[in-house]
Amino acid sequence: MAKLATEYTDIKEIRHKVEHIAPAASDESSRERIKEELCNILAKRKKVPA
Repeated sequence: MAKLATEYTDIKEIRHKVEHIAPAASDESSRERIKEELCNILAKRKKVPA
């Protein structure tokens, strides 16, 4: 298994902890919930400074 990162540094040099989630292949409800959460996060509009 590959060694996964436990944190990352963003473009503002702020460190963030990373949590890796691997749902069971048979747990469809868990997979759907994760998909929904990812879509919500990715769809959030980023505020543009005026």
